[in-house]
Amino acid sequence: MNRNERSILIVTSLGHALCHWSALLITGIFEQVRSEFALSHFLVTVLPLTGYVLMGVGSLPAGLLTDRLGPKFVLLIYFSATALASVVAALSQNAWGFAFALTLLGGAVSLYHPTGLAMISRGFRKRGSAMGIHGISGSIGLSGGWIGLVCANQWGWRTGYWLMAMIGLAGFLVLALIPIRLDDVETPNAESPNPQSQKPQPARKPSARLLILLFAPMMLTGFNYRALMTALPTYLAGEPDGSATSVRSILVLLVFLAGGASQFLMGRYADRTHASKLYVKLVAMSAPIALLLAWTGGGTIFAIGAALALAVVHFGTQPVENLLIAEHTPASLRSMSYGIKFTLTFGIGALAAPAVGYLWDTTGTLAWTFVVFSVIALVIGAIILQLVKAVDGAKVDPNRSPKSAAASGTVNQDRET
Repeated sequence: MNRNERSILIVTSLGHALCHWSALLITGIFEQVRSEFALSHFLVTVLPLTGYVLMGVGSLPAGLLTDRLGPKFVLLIYFSATALASVVAALSQNAWGFAFALTLLGGAVSLYHPTGLAMISRGFRKRGSAMGIHGISGSIGLSGGWIGLVCANQWGWRTGYWLMAMIGLAGFLVLALIPIRLDDVETPNAESPNPQSQKPQPARKPSARLLILLFAPMMLTGFNYRALMTALPTYLAGEPDGSATSVRSILVLLVFLAGGASQFLMGRYADRTHASKLYVKLVAMSAPIALLLAWTGGGTIFAIGAALALAVVHFGTQPVENLLIAEHTPASLRSMSYGIKFTLTFGIGALAAPAVGYLWDTTGTLAWTFVVFSVIALVIGAIILQLVKAVDGAKVDPNRSPKSAAASGTVNQDRET
């Protein structure tokens, strides 16, 4: 990793962590906010809805803006806007004002993903490894709910937003002072059996079918992600019971850190394997683990163990998704492509927050969230299987005759045997 790549990684890692800290802080303070503003479970989960929608919808124009103005300029806007929105949230005195602040925050953080990921994909040769390291910072950011819970218990729930404002200001200053160069690097397709042996080639224009199979599972994964992050901190915390709550809060943090470690490992592994096939394996494993988590009932060490396993397989898909987009889209449209992804994942995913609240009010437990998660994971897996077939089909040379292709397949089967 050269100096320029390290600079990119420092800035994007800080930006990624701040993005998720800011968006997820609310999930750790639901009970405190609900009590202060006299809201039901459903209404308190609705508070961040417009912000979550804007976090997704704003990703596409953010991608277009990045393609036009460059990642560094847009990231400077992101850091400053996030800091300002966090201050507004910290100063909120009623539910309407707090919801407005969360909307502003959603708009601010919508700038990050298409911009930060485009910066990495255009500045790194080993994208999968960089995406993995970038994913670790995101998983640290996933502890936003935990940070909110700790701050609320010690100093009040507004303290977390003052902390986010200071981090946003620090990010702005770091980015303004660090020189960054983007070379629009194109890398070989990692779907190849031996990508290291190929010369870098620009990504081909993807077909409409491939784009649908690429983005549809990511959209549904976004719904599962938002459901998981809305329910998990409260589900694992259980009933307040003194010192046991403090121990569980530390273990919950370890769950998110495990997710970050998984992103790093899966990102590195995806550089050397079939990314789409790795994608389907991880999603398939998440379905039974989510059912196990639902069965535990939450608030126990066993539940935290199941959540840790789910974090490993679920968050491990994120660098794989980002790598697939980098491989199948041209550099000139990279930011827009990431914008489309996060418009779908965060925009549609935003509906998961009130859905969790509805299930919570209706059933009296958050366990059903993970049952729904499991069902959706099975649907995602079925779609990704079609993506695997499409990617494999795209590798076939159209100039080869069906007979020679069949003969080649027979030879390959014999070698594998």
